[in-house]
Amino acid sequence: MSTSNDKRIHPRLIHRAPVLVVIPDSGKTERLQMQDFSSGGVFINCLNDTLPQIGDEIQIQTLEIEDAPVLDVKVVRVIPQKGFAVEFM
Repeated sequence: MSTSNDKRIHPRLIHRAPVLVVIPDSGKTERLQMQDFSSGGVFINCLNDTLPQIGDEIQIQTLEIEDAPVLDVKVVRVIPQKGFAVEFM
């Protein structure tokens, strides 16, 4: 029996890659680093104070693949000075 507080239902894969984060409400874009992903979402490293808030709907796009799709995601967790987790919508 696990004593972890981990509530994930999808296994995550560590994969560091550059991503473009778009905040549609403000039009702001920022190039950040993906830490890991699963079929349910992504964790994005962000060390600055401009973290989105839980519940914000934003967009992400991997920069590893030319013409990668822009994905709509929802912020589900924020860790100050570390980053934020999003789930695919």
